[in-house]
Amino acid sequence: MRALLPFACATLSLCAQAPKPAVVFDEAFFAGDRRAILEGCADRARAIKPKDAMYLAECGRAYLAAMDLPRATEAFKEAESREAKDGQVLRLIAQAWLRHGYKSEALEGYEKIAVRDPKNKEALAQTAVDLAEVGLANESERYMGLVASLDKDGWERFLAFGRALLVAGQRKKAAAWFARAAALKPNEEKLFLGMARAFAETQSLM
Repeated sequence: MRALLPFACATLSLCAQAPKPAVVFDEAFFAGDRRAILEGCADRARAIKPKDAMYLAECGRAYLAAMDLPRATEAFKEAESREAKDGQVLRLIAQAWLRHGYKSEALEGYEKIAVRDPKNKEALAQTAVDLAEVGLANESERYMGLVASLDKDGWERFLAFGRALLVAGQRKKAAAWFARAAALKPNEEKLFLGMARAFAETQSLM
C-alpha cells in the first residue's frame, strides 16, 4: 500500500499541472455558454496583446460581464498601471463598473480622468454621456461643464450629451444643451437632423 502512495501523489501532481484544453473557437463554442464565450475571447485577446492597456481594459470588461470579479479587477489594475494617465483607458474601466452596478467604483474611476487627464475632451465628454444615460444627471453635467470650458465650439459633443439626457428622461436639461448647440451652429443641417432624430427615437413629443 505504501509503495502505491508515491505513485498516486505523482499522478495527482501531474493532473494538477496539466494545462487547460485549448479553446476551439468554432460554431459550437459561440452557440454555447455566454460566460465561457466572454472569458474565452478575453483570454485569447489578452494572450495576443498581453501588455496593451486598452486591450487589458477591454478584457477586464469581458471578465466583469462574465461575473468574474477577481480577474476583472486584476485586468483593470494592470491596465491602469500601464497607462495611469490615459483618459480613454480610465473611462473604459469606469464605464464597465457603471454598467454592472458598481456605482462607487465607477464614480471613482471617472474622477481619475478629470484629475489625471484633464484636457482629454473626448474622454470627459464620453464620461458625461455615460453618467447621463444611467440617470446621474447632476454628475454628468459637471463633466460636460469641463468639456465646455475646454471646447466652447463643441456642438457635436453638446448634441450627444443632450441626446443622452433626453434618453434618461431629463428633457429640461437636454433642452439647454440642444439650445447651446443650435446657437453655435444655426446653419448646420447635421445638428438639426441629429436633434430631430433624438426626439424621434425617444418619442419625447410631450
